Amino acid sequence: MPGGGGPGGGPGGGRDYSDGKENLKTLSRKTGGAYFEISKKETLEQLYSQIEEELRSQYSLGYTPDANAQSGYRKIEVGVQKKDLIVHGREGYYSNAKQ
Repeated sequence: MPGGGGPGGGPGGGRDYSDGKENLKTLSRKTGGAYFEISKKETLEQLYSQIEEELRSQYSLGYTPDANAQSGYRKIEVGVQKKDLIVHGREGYYSNAKQ
């Protein structure tokens, strides 16, 4: 196919993937994850060390809504008092209350 092989002319089927990095950053932030990028400044070994440190210093919080809670979107907000700490977490979730 002309223009790169995919339907629509480009290698990705006509889709624009130029903002893929920002999409990955957004996805990782919204799902409580972290984004790591390989660059000329940091080696793969250095990134693995960062990931290892992050995994070692994680805490897991759980929450169970009240039995009378209604269905719908629930916003989650978690903060810390120490300024040098970073909180990774979901922005919220959808509850399916039993009716």
